[in-house]
Amino acid sequence: MNEKEERSLSQDEPNCCCNGKENSSPNLPNVHYLHGLFSDDFIQACRDDMLNILGSTSSNNMYAERFFTRSADLAADLLRHLPPELNIRHVLSDMKYISYPAGGYIAPHVDGIRTDEETGIPSTTSFLLYLEDIPEGEGGETEFLRSIDDDEVLLQIVPRAGSILIFPHTTPHRGAGVGLYPKVLLRGDMY
Repeated sequence: MNEKEERSLSQDEPNCCCNGKENSSPNLPNVHYLHGLFSDDFIQACRDDMLNILGSTSSNNMYAERFFTRSADLAADLLRHLPPELNIRHVLSDMKYISYPAGGYIAPHVDGIRTDEETGIPSTTSFLLYLEDIPEGEGGETEFLRSIDDDEVLLQIVPRAGSILIFPHTTPHRGAGVGLYPKVLLRGDMY
C-alpha cells in the first residue's frame, strides 16, 4: 500500500480521497471515499437511531451485530448530501446499521443487488457511512480485493466518522478484523 495522503479542497467542496487519489483508485475507478459531507449532528442522529433498533447477530460470513431499518426520510437525507457528479439518483429506504466489536469482521464477498420496492429499479451501488473513527493501525479497515478468492488488497480504507464509502455492488471486499475500537457504520444501497 502507498502512504495515505489527502488532497485539501476548497471549503465548499467535499474532501474526496481514496488512498491519495482524489475520488478513486486507478484499479477501482468507481470507488469513492468522501469526507466532510455529513455534519456531526447527522452522524449523532444515526448513532441514536441505531440504539432504538433491536439487533441481530445471525450471519454466516460476519461477526457483528446488525440493526435493520427502513426510512425514506434518512434515504432522502443521504441522497441530498451526495455530490451530483456521482450521478446517484436514489438511495433505497431499507438500510442496516452494523456494529463490529473487538474481533469483528466480514469475510470476502460482493454485495447483492436489491430491487427498490418504491421504484422497481435494481440497485447498482453500495455505501458505507462510517459512524465512528478507528485510528490507523487498529484494524477494521474495509479492504477491496482483486477477487473473493484472492487475498491481494487493492485498496484499504480506514473508517472515519462522517465519511462515506461508495462502490459498485460487484466490487470484491472484506472488513478486516477489528481491534480495540468498534467499527460502526450505516450500510445501504443506491442507484
